[in-house]
Amino acid sequence: MDLGPDQVHSPIMAIGQPLLHQGHSAMDLGPDQVEVQVSVSTPRTTPRTFTNVDLSEEPMVREAKNIFGRIVKDGSDSMSRLQLINALTQDATVASFMLPGHPKESLLESDEGFEAAHHLFNDIARGRKRVVLKVFLAHFQHTKVSASNAAELREIFDAMDVNQNNTISRYELLNAVKRDESLAALILRDVDTKECIEDEESQSDAVDRVFKSIAGDWNSFDFADFVAYFRGVSSVANAYPGPIEREQVRVLIIGPGFDTNINPQMVTQAGFKITWVHDVPNPEEAEHMMLPHVSRIRGLIQQVQPDLLVAASKGGAYAVALWQMGYWRGPTVLINAHPTCGALPPDVPIVIAHGDQDPIYPCSREELEALASTGTRNKCFLYYAASAGPLPSGQLPRVGDHHNMASLCQFDTLPRLMDSAVCPEGPELHMIRTWRDRLLPKRLDAEAVIGHTPQRFRHFWINREWEHMHVTHDNKFLFDVTRESAEFQAVSTVFTTSAKDPSSYGFNAQQWERCQVCRIQRVENAAQEEGGTRPYYDTVKRSFARMGIEFVPGVHTRWLFHGSSAVDSIVSNPVQGFQPLASGSAGASVWGRGTYFARDAGYVASGPFCGQPATDGTRRMLMCLVTTGMSCIGSPHQTGILPVRQGPYRYNSSVDSLSSPEIFIIQHPGAAYPAYLITFRG
Repeated sequence: MDLGPDQVHSPIMAIGQPLLHQGHSAMDLGPDQVEVQVSVSTPRTTPRTFTNVDLSEEPMVREAKNIFGRIVKDGSDSMSRLQLINALTQDATVASFMLPGHPKESLLESDEGFEAAHHLFNDIARGRKRVVLKVFLAHFQHTKVSASNAAELREIFDAMDVNQNNTISRYELLNAVKRDESLAALILRDVDTKECIEDEESQSDAVDRVFKSIAGDWNSFDFADFVAYFRGVSSVANAYPGPIEREQVRVLIIGPGFDTNINPQMVTQAGFKITWVHDVPNPEEAEHMMLPHVSRIRGLIQQVQPDLLVAASKGGAYAVALWQMGYWRGPTVLINAHPTCGALPPDVPIVIAHGDQDPIYPCSREELEALASTGTRNKCFLYYAASAGPLPSGQLPRVGDHHNMASLCQFDTLPRLMDSAVCPEGPELHMIRTWRDRLLPKRLDAEAVIGHTPQRFRHFWINREWEHMHVTHDNKFLFDVTRESAEFQAVSTVFTTSAKDPSSYGFNAQQWERCQVCRIQRVENAAQEEGGTRPYYDTVKRSFARMGIEFVPGVHTRWLFHGSSAVDSIVSNPVQGFQPLASGSAGASVWGRGTYFARDAGYVASGPFCGQPATDGTRRMLMCLVTTGMSCIGSPHQTGILPVRQGPYRYNSSVDSLSSPEIFIIQHPGAAYPAYLITFRG
């Protein structure tokens, strides 16, 4: 019997745990095979329950079962698209659980909300018209939508709800924070609570920001708003899903084009369970009959039940044919976009890798971006290996990939792209997360001491009078960091520590680690931080929520370095320090116009970026907290306007490499705050 398009096995692996199903997918379960019965009570005030609810189950499983019962009101053992949409628009608890950030009142009043609801059903159903409970549970076990302990949050909410009207006002939230330090630590998780306790004004301001995040423009928030807020708040420590367990990922690789261009040992040694398809001919040969060979590959798909399909060059024609015939709807990595690929299938995670120097399948960046845009939002990622613009000497600091895509053989890039394709959060988000993994552990530890949010690093500030009055007697913005402090050690470690990967620009990382840090000065410019950096940071966070992706400090913000002869002007600017003219990057054309920052301080020091040394031989460099958001590959032709990522939202920054970026370029002055001025010799 032929395998229909809704019967192809394409499970996505859960992060940090084994695959749920060995040899079959939850999608193989028929609608009449539900293991849990739903009992429906007539009165609307009586909650629906499951007859076999086990209190020892994980809280997420219990809550997911409860949500399923709220959606399925007719006692059916499966959920339809219409039932889901009705529940999302009628039940705030369902909306906060299924689509955090989309209030039920406006869910279908905008194109964004309408698409989010339909994409959600497609993600769960994978082509089926109805969803049974087991598939519903499997979806949430395979995604990052983790339900917090509702009972625990309910207890906290009820403790704040003094008048017991099931809503929390700003006054109630402020009083709760004042009377309970542990509650303050939970609510104000991005703020130094010790500072807030000592300073009522800081505490009030912090509560205002949190209340606005939860309630929006309303005068109060309810329990659903409260739950949705805590599901949306994240940090590097609790949000990073960890590495993919590659030994449990079954990969089917179509041989033609792959084994001659990419070293097959790379993916084999990475630990994946590889099945090769070598017995199919070159599909570009004259009078080639595609259908018989595609049918053979379909047979292997039925037999192996892979989690991922990988094809390169000529083999990409087979991948396209599998999509078109409905034989494969699982995660796919396509190296060199084959000319037959004119559009991507919906609701399929896809990575396309292509170089700008490819002479076999030449394709412009604009054409490839248009191709990627035909796929489902947040599920398609274009890994584009591009060339830089020429230096004044005429030399190209980086040359893009040819047809063999040499960059995939560096820095574990191809296996990381394969990880990204099967990662539940989406390939682009996962690949950007892995950029942190290119840093050495001691640098990551040092960055954690300083923090990755504007609120966090300000807890080191000492000029409290300046912070609240916004004036100084001597226009002083710089404060020395004592050499014995943990802050000095952390900043010094970040400054002297390079990445795991050798620099593409040739500076000597080992020699740089021996440089002498003479002085570290903290930049305390509250007007600049509050008037420029903080508003931009909040704006980017809101745009992430509207795009349906997670904003993670330390992933979408990062510590970077900048050298300039205009350091004093940048530090003392009352609102936005990094004006393009002042920061010396207005004429940059290597990766496009904007303000340039480097991942490694050694790279900045190795060039002419810090200006002439002082008479004692020292130089100065800025260490900055930069909100990079979502980054795209740079281009010498970019004039400061970055490509659209997801209409109407554009990328927030550009980089020199999508594998292990060393250079970041921003266009908005508020994206960077000059947190430390470092004087060094070396």
